[in-house]
Amino acid sequence: MSLAPLPADHPLSQKGSVGALLSSRLERVTTILGRKAALVHRAYSSLTSPEFYVLLALGAAREDAPGVTSSAIVDMTAMDKTKVSRAVASLDERGWINRTRASFDRRFEFLALTEKGRTAYDAIESAARQAERDILDQLSEQELNCLEAGLAALDRVLAQS
Repeated sequence: MSLAPLPADHPLSQKGSVGALLSSRLERVTTILGRKAALVHRAYSSLTSPEFYVLLALGAAREDAPGVTSSAIVDMTAMDKTKVSRAVASLDERGWINRTRASFDRRFEFLALTEKGRTAYDAIESAARQAERDILDQLSEQELNCLEAGLAALDRVLAQS
């Protein structure tokens, strides 16, 4: 499963086609990267993509913080609330997260990884990073810098809109 460049005469490469739109090109890359990531997290623990991204969000939280709210995970991942809620419930069933009600407002619930969840996170995150490195190692340093600059610029612009 490689992301070979589309030939110039391919219908998606033609001006005015769906392939000429930035969103279409990003969707194509995201879909292929998502499939590669899914191979990693399914191989380790049969996680769905939303479960994987919630696990990553919780694993990235500061150790000294009380946890992360579902709303914060929605903001971090850009997933909808329903997907996050289902993923949280599934990770809870696995015994990978603790849920703690906020003392200042019982409507808020902090989520944090359990020891079992931290162990799973460490293994899965390491494998995911290696899979990502295998892809990025095929880019030149200049291409990597351009990719990072382009993604940072898109993040900045989209955050303002």
